[in-house]
This record gives sequence, structure tokens and C-alpha cells, in this order.
Amino acid sequence: MDHIVGTCDLFCPTDEAKLRIREKLLHFYELKNGVKNQPGILVKEFTRSAADVKTPKAKDLRTEASITRTVEYLLKDILMDTRKPYHVAYDFIFDRLRAVRREIVIQMYDSANTICILEPIISFLAYSRYRLSEEPIDKFDPKICDQHLQECLNGVLYCYDDLDETKKKESFTLRQLERRCFIESLYQIFHLGSIEPLARGLTLPEHVRQDAGFRLCFDISLAYQQGNLYRVLMGFPRLPHIIGALAATKLQFIRRRLLQIFTHAYHNKQLSVPVTYLLRLLLFESPDRLIKHCTHYNLSVTSDRKAVHFIKTDFNISADTLQAGKEPFVETKLAKIYLPEIVLLKALKN
Repeated sequence: MDHIVGTCDLFCPTDEAKLRIREKLLHFYELKNGVKNQPGILVKEFTRSAADVKTPKAKDLRTEASITRTVEYLLKDILMDTRKPYHVAYDFIFDRLRAVRREIVIQMYDSANTICILEPIISFLAYSRYRLSEEPIDKFDPKICDQHLQECLNGVLYCYDDLDETKKKESFTLRQLERRCFIESLYQIFHLGSIEPLARGLTLPEHVRQDAGFRLCFDISLAYQQGNLYRVLMGFPRLPHIIGALAATKLQFIRRRLLQIFTHAYHNKQLSVPVTYLLRLLLFESPDRLIKHCTHYNLSVTSDRKAVHFIKTDFNISADTLQAGKEPFVETKLAKIYLPEIVLLKALKN
């Protein structure tokens, strides 16, 4: 089947650029030094398909090299631009990456090329899911982010499987193998508690299954499925940067589950559980934060604030699960990396 091959070697096709400049439809990041009405670097924006829209012309579609440069520009220059809050940069990058994803579908990229484009997008979405977890819904919608992260993961996993049928391990570079292990690991953590990732993990090529990072993520996923939340929590701080960040977005739900379990396990009016033990188990960095969580779920703290009483009738099951937030074990690792290298999957070690 014939398909269109893009010929535009710019970030934004000429016709779109002229239209948006004329109609003053430029984003802040497309203005030169942020100055109104002074065009800077334009990037093709996402537009929805319509029934009456003609098939795009080759000149309106970017070349593979241009798309690759676009992704690198977005996930380096714009990602690190601190002139606006991160959620503003996220919205811009998110939209422009949707345009990229639409183009690779229109141009019917093969599996190998699709993987190269989608892998960094997955990493960006996973990082942003953590980075913006404390933002209000009007600035960041975690459900939409999760939806697109899932779509990109599905696309990449399909391509991995397609290549597994046509190529041997030796056909891939070491960097490509490392990137796959990273994405397969992230998939395990993203779907923590689901049986599908575990089933997939058992059928993966040996080089993935034997990867230390993947084994850790698979073991955490298996422990969660078995109800061993202690092993899950002890595994989280061992996860690398982006994967650990994604795991942190699930931490509040796990903490809630454990606190509720404790109201049954330690149900005794004369018994209390030391705060020091709970801090270590639940990955809290301070007693104040732990006590805030306990009181949110209506659990009593001793007068000296050194222990918690767990009474099953006290736990407020109707209380909302607290919002995910920044976690020290993640922040420590993120502080040691150069973010674009990690998001672009050019450096994957801790």
C-alpha cells in the first residue's frame, strides 16, 4: 500500500507557519525571547482529523530526520526552559508531540522507526506524571497523561513484538537493547497490580528477562500481585530515576492500603505502633508527614507523637486517597541527572 513520505525538513511546515504568524497564533515558546509578535522557532501543532479534510501533502509532513530533531528540541530546549512554570512547558511539548505521533501514523513508519520516536515520548510522559502530580486539575490532568502514556506504551510494545518475530537479538545495538529493557521495566511499574504485564514478562526475550533493572521491576510487580506490599515498598527506592518517579505516583494508594491493613493487624486499644517503624516502612521522610496521613484517615496518634493506634472501626474508608507528591528517594536521584539525557534515553543508569 502506498503511503505519503514527508518532504518538509523544518520543525513546522511553511504554510502552517505563515498562517499562524499572520493570525497571531504563536505559543509563548514560539516567540523570539518571549516578545509578542516576534516569531522565533515554530513547531508544528496538533490538529484533529476531520471528515472533510483532504489527505495531507508531502510538503506538509516532516521528514524522519526533521521529526527526530523536533523531538530532541522539545525534550531538551523546551523541557529545560524555566521562564514559565513546568506545566506550561508540558502543555506545549505534549501538544507538539501529539502532532509527531500523528505524523508517524500517517507516514506509516515501520516498527524500528516508530520505536525510536515513541520511546522518548514515553519517558517524558512518565516523568511529567510525577513532576506535575501536585498540580491542580486545571493545570494538569493525570488521567489524560495516563491515557497517552498507555497509548504510547501499547504502540512500542507492539513494535517490539513485531521486531522479535523478524530479527534476532544480535541485530540490535546495545543502546537499543538497554532502551527496551527500560521501557519494559516502566510498563511493569505503570501497570502495578495488573496481571497482563506479569504474563508479558514471562514471555519476553531472555536478554530482557535477565536484565537486572527489569528483574527488579518484575519482582515488585509480582510482590504487589501477591499482596506483599512490604517488598513493593522496599523495592521502590532501588528503582532508577524516571521509573522510580512513576512508582512514586502510586505510593499514596499503597500507603492507604497498608494503614487500613494495620487497623486489622494491630487492632488493640492497648497497643500502639512506633512512628519510627512506620516511617521506615511507608517511606516517609518526617514524622509530621506520617502523622498528617494518619489523621487524614482518622487514626489516633499518641500524645507524645511517637506512636499510632490502629483501631479498625476508626479508619475512615470514605476519605479520599491523598494526592501524590514529591518523594525524597526520587528527588535525590533526579537531582543527580541531566534531565534531557534521561528523557531522550541517552543515559539510562542510576
